[in-house]
Amino acid sequence: MSPSTGLRESTQERILQNRELSALYKFVRGMPALTVVAYWQQLLANVQTKRLWLDEERRKLDFDEEAARERLGCRPRSEGSSDLVSGAKRRRQV
Repeated sequence: MSPSTGLRESTQERILQNRELSALYKFVRGMPALTVVAYWQQLLANVQTKRLWLDEERRKLDFDEEAARERLGCRPRSEGSSDLVSGAKRRRQV
């Protein structure tokens, strides 16, 4: 093997190592962005799930309120009834 062949192989190995390192650095630089995107995607999914749960709870409360109003003989809430005032509100109004 001649000295120029050894030098050429050494240079090629160095170039290959530099390319590998460059690819590795590019990958590592992209990781924080992926982490941030994943964080916000998970947060959005959690918010949407909680919103669905809250909507269901609101429907249950509306149903319970209408049932109580009907039992008490009050006008439905959709008609703008303010027949019932809670005890705390009543005390503040006096």
